[in-house]
Parts: sequence; C-alpha cells; structure tokens
Amino acid sequence: MRDEHVLELLPGYALDALEREEQRAVAEHLRTCASCREELVLLRGVTDSLAAAVIPASPPAGLRRAVLDAVRPARGMQRWSPSPAWAAVAAALILVLAAGLVSINQKLQALHARLAAQEQALELLTAPAARTIELSGSVEASARFVFRPGRQAGALIVTDLRDPGRDLLYQLWLIGPAQPESAGVFRPRTDRPVILAVSGDFARYQAVAISVERAPLGATQPTAAPILVGRL
Repeated sequence: MRDEHVLELLPGYALDALEREEQRAVAEHLRTCASCREELVLLRGVTDSLAAAVIPASPPAGLRRAVLDAVRPARGMQRWSPSPAWAAVAAALILVLAAGLVSINQKLQALHARLAAQEQALELLTAPAARTIELSGSVEASARFVFRPGRQAGALIVTDLRDPGRDLLYQLWLIGPAQPESAGVFRPRTDRPVILAVSGDFARYQAVAISVERAPLGATQPTAAPILVGRL
C-alpha cells in the first residue's frame, strides 16, 4: 500500500472507523513505515484531545434537585415540559461540545497544513532542478531554503533552533529590492523539523532571512537584525 493512500486512511484508522480489510491493510503497512506511524501518533493525539477540550466544572448547589424535578411528571399528567433549569443545563452542554469541536477542527486544519508543507518540501528536495540555500548567522541551527527557479513553490526546513521565549517567535522574510516581505511565522520543535511552505516569484528576491519578532502574529516589517540569512 502506497504512503499517500495510507495517509488518507490514517484518520479513520485512528478512530477505528475503517472497514476490516482496510484496517488490516493499514496495520500491515504501519509495521514497516516509521513516518506513517509518526503521523498516526499525531492523529491519535488530536482525537484524544476531545476529552481534554471539555473543561470539568462543579455543578451548582441544587442542580441535582432541579434536574429531578424537571424530569419527574406531576400527578395526573402524561407529558412534561423541561424546566428553565433543565434548559440551561442543556444549553451549557451544547456550548461546551461546540467549543470542543472548534478546538479539534483547528488542530486538524493545522495537521493538514503541516502535511501539505511536508509534501511540498519532499517534492522540492527530490526535484533535479531545485536549489537549496543554507542560512547562516548569529545562532547555531540547521536552516535550509529550497526552491525551484521558475516555479513559485519553496520551503524552509529548520532544525535545532532554540526556543525564542513565550512571547516571541521566528519570522521568515523574502528580501528584494523593495521592503522585506513576510513569508510566515513559526516556532521551533524539539521532536521534528519545522517545515514552512512558501509561495512567491523567487526571481524577484536576493535573499531570505529569519528574525525574532513578537508573538503571535509577527511584524509587518523586521524590528531587529536577522539572525539567519541565505543568499538566493
């Protein structure tokens, strides 16, 4: 089974939602594919966060009595209508579940974006016409920018870059004859390389640079000297 087909099936495998034959085929592939096993760990981390997304809270005093009163029909009545207390509990549960679903959706979107960046970087690294630029500067790190001349797809690949601090992040800049243009922000990871997909007409630029900026959005223009620079 090809890796790309397995990646399509991994979300269902993580949720135990595949047919038996697909489940068996994915399990067989995972025995020999370390990269797919890593993606499965990440997906299961996302699904496990469903429980963590619901914040436990102590029920207010008298809630048990209010719920029992709401569901206990009065004498001689065949039907009951929910009390305001019961309606408030139901509304609160809906809000909690909605917040949890929003959190899970955001994590899944981030995972899909990371997978797309990895695919773009892999395609560039294996392309014969691709160029790889090493970035260097005032910090110790492995930073490469890879792109194909004449194409608008590039990728930054960074490892061993120290954490800049809670209120800071790294920002990638494309340096041309005019003002520097932001190409995205990122924070380093200790467990895997950071891969940042970049689009642009790279013939317009002379260099790429990384600076330290304020979290969470970075800056419209660099506020400090770059720590890493690579000439295109």
